[in-house]
Formats: sequence, C-alpha cells, structure tokens
Amino acid sequence: MESEKSSLVLPVLAALAAAIIGGALWALIVVLTEYEVGIVAWAIGGLAALAVSKFSKKVTAVHQLVAVIASLLGILLGKYFAFAYFLTNGLEGIFNSDIFTVFKDNFIDMFSGMDIVFVVLAVATAWQLPAKMKAKRPAPENGMPAE
Repeated sequence: MESEKSSLVLPVLAALAAAIIGGALWALIVVLTEYEVGIVAWAIGGLAALAVSKFSKKVTAVHQLVAVIASLLGILLGKYFAFAYFLTNGLEGIFNSDIFTVFKDNFIDMFSGMDIVFVVLAVATAWQLPAKMKAKRPAPENGMPAE
C-alpha cells in the first residue's frame, strides 16, 4: 500500500505543475489576445495527461483520474487568472478574496457552450491519453512486462 501511495506522488505533483503552468499560459493568451482560445483548455487536458504518463511507472485508473482532476484545475485556474486580470485591470490584487467571491458568484455565467465542449474534450483526453501512452511504451529488455 505504501508503495502505491509513493508511486502517485510524482505523477500528482507533475500533473498539478502542468495544470498550473497550463492555466497560467491560457490566461496569458487570453490577456494578450483578449480572446479566449478554447483549444488551449483542451491542451491543458493533454498536458496533465502527459505529465502523469511521464512520471508514472504504471498507469492505473487512479493515475487517469489524477490527470482529469488536474486538467479541470488548470482550466479553472486559467479562467480565474484571466477573469481576475481583467476585473482588476492588471495583476495587482488578483488573489484578493473579493475577486475570488465575484468569480465564484459569476462562475456559471463564464461558461458558454463552446467552453463546455472544450472542457469535455480536455477531460476525455486527460482520461484516455495516459492509458494509450502506456500501451505504446516499449517492453523492457529483460522480457518482463512493464509495471
């Protein structure tokens, strides 16, 4: 049981880092273009999945779930960072509790039909990609199956 927990530490940390970086990059794109490019949300799902796959010795449903949760977190962070930036007209105060409250109160209104499509694509990618990457891993040279 302990080795299972320790085998999740790196994939979880990598997925969280990917989600934070992906969310920040998405917000940066939104700020620079003043347009929310939905495909970047989908890419956050792929980024989280790649991070989990890269840092996992084996891929289980738990690893896939980690990628899904991280992708949702990255999308949420991207939405929040962009929202807070435009609400405060800059970076100052984006972590203010009042900004978070306004974000929370308007959360549902921030998602259009296309946003939901890209969130679903991100979740599907985050779930499927680790298993597909595991299937493509080369067999170890000693003839034993990979973990």
